[in-house]
Amino acid sequence: MRYFDEQLVANSRPHREWWNELTVNREHFHQVEDHMASLSNAAAVLPRDAWLEMDTITRRVMRDDEGEVFMSDLMALAKPVNIGKLVHMTRVSSDTNAPVIRSMSGQTPVPMDKVVYDYRGTVVPIFQDGYGREWREWNTLQSENFDALADDQEATVAKLRSDMADYSLDGDDNIVFQGYAATGIRSNALSKTINIGASGANIDLTSASTTSDAIDAFFTQTFGAVMDANLITRPVNVYISPEIGRNFDRSYSGSGGFKGGTLMSYLETNRRINKIAVTYKLTGNEFFAFVPSAEYIRPLIGMAVNTTAMPRQYPTANYQFLCMGAMGLEIRADYNGKAGVIYSTSS
Repeated sequence: MRYFDEQLVANSRPHREWWNELTVNREHFHQVEDHMASLSNAAAVLPRDAWLEMDTITRRVMRDDEGEVFMSDLMALAKPVNIGKLVHMTRVSSDTNAPVIRSMSGQTPVPMDKVVYDYRGTVVPIFQDGYGREWREWNTLQSENFDALADDQEATVAKLRSDMADYSLDGDDNIVFQGYAATGIRSNALSKTINIGASGANIDLTSASTTSDAIDAFFTQTFGAVMDANLITRPVNVYISPEIGRNFDRSYSGSGGFKGGTLMSYLETNRRINKIAVTYKLTGNEFFAFVPSAEYIRPLIGMAVNTTAMPRQYPTANYQFLCMGAMGLEIRADYNGKAGVIYSTSS
């Protein structure tokens, strides 16, 4: 999940504009607070340096492990888009079908052709959550209350971040805009599936009874065949469940002959695999993979995650804060549907 930082503000015009609006919102909040302080109790005013600590908390929480295993890899591929882009459109083109003509004279008639286009759209929804404190708490716990707000901020952002990771995996069936569905890695029609259930590859990657050689053969043959079918030559990141991870921690030397190291380290020697990582967002016999390149997959960031305060119009108004961000996930494929995003199914 992307948050505001100096690099993002400096390099992205849409986010620089949004940061300026956010700064104006915070300044307005403090002007109202200062006015009420001059009329009543200055101790009841949220200090101006509170935002610095809240922004720092946002950075720290986002580095915790709640989908961060794959979200950090995805965010490196992110593209900033204007918050006004409810659906981000992309265009793909076909190849030409006219044959290449060979001749000695160069005077042979050549048929003419042209590419045709297809258009695809990715929904960019807003994620938001909030927290607040009753106004008397601020006065009763003047020395401790800011810590309480910091804890509220930490918990709220962690929940927001976890929800974004869930969305990146499965999208949201309830969000459809102008015919475009809000999809994730495991719900996008352009992602490729590998059936590892009884009707498919019939392999349990979590079972200690599944031999290391069988697992190795699955990745070199079945998994490799899907990559070949999609003309993927670049290595992929593979994300696995904790159950699969524990099984991959076994020593590979238990297989026929001596093979040093763990099964996971051995699998990572496969030219197809860039890395294997465990995420707690998966369970049981689940995994997914993608080529870590914006050519194949990229988050669309319409708004970096930020915190704003609801203006207090009178001294007895409660303190309320809104955390929000906007993100979509674009699975990219060529005109023929060849893609570099893969996930497992059991049927």
